[in-house]
Amino acid sequence: MSDRRPQPRLRAPQLLLAAALAVAAPWAWAQEGGDSERDWNVRGGVVAMSDYVWRGVSQTQEDPALQAEINLEHRSGFYAGAWVSSIDFTAPGEDSDGVHYELDGYLGWSGELRPGLELDVVLTRAAYPGAKRDFDYDYTELEGTLSFAEHYHVGLAYSPDIFGLGGKGYYWNVGGKWPLGESGFGLKAQVGYYDLQDPLGDSYNDYLLALTREFGPFHAELQYTTTSSYGPKISEGLDDKKLADDKLAVLVGWTF
Repeated sequence: MSDRRPQPRLRAPQLLLAAALAVAAPWAWAQEGGDSERDWNVRGGVVAMSDYVWRGVSQTQEDPALQAEINLEHRSGFYAGAWVSSIDFTAPGEDSDGVHYELDGYLGWSGELRPGLELDVVLTRAAYPGAKRDFDYDYTELEGTLSFAEHYHVGLAYSPDIFGLGGKGYYWNVGGKWPLGESGFGLKAQVGYYDLQDPLGDSYNDYLLALTREFGPFHAELQYTTTSSYGPKISEGLDDKKLADDKLAVLVGWTF
């Protein structure tokens, strides 16, 4: 999603260029360094979905979306990458904002604090290329997630100026994922609370429940999402309430 601008800020091309330089230099060094090659891993993938739902709200007017991601990870836990998704914020009959995709660059660290307890911290810059003059959706967000007891996680994300609305946003979430025996299927659940009191004077909750299945490098997911307390202030400041109602979506992806 989006933001206006904390100062100073990196625009997405600058952040992606910085990430690319940070990635390219050690990668080139690793290619020359023999044993150092295994210090680095390149990962990525593509996902097709019937609806791109983010924090309980459709980002595509309930239409399908295509996403792709690539990142470079070091064995120390540091990583950098880029992610892109098709989006559509313009409802039928409204003037177009000129935005058709979201492009995120991110830098982070993930590692084990002690046995059974892992921390992931990531700084993301989300950009919306092509936005018309009056639409400033770009935002920066810092997110931390603690994973514990093998299946559970808690997280907090903070943006200093969320969605171009001129105020701070906080997103708390707690959830987990569990294998369903030896079937290859899994269950995933999450509850989130989006505090938008600063820019909008209101907040809302979102819920996710999903059935997952992995087939080697492929994975599929059937997810149900909904929200509560999505009042008039949120609907006016973000998206229409119907985009945050009960939804079923199917996701199919490939990773490498």
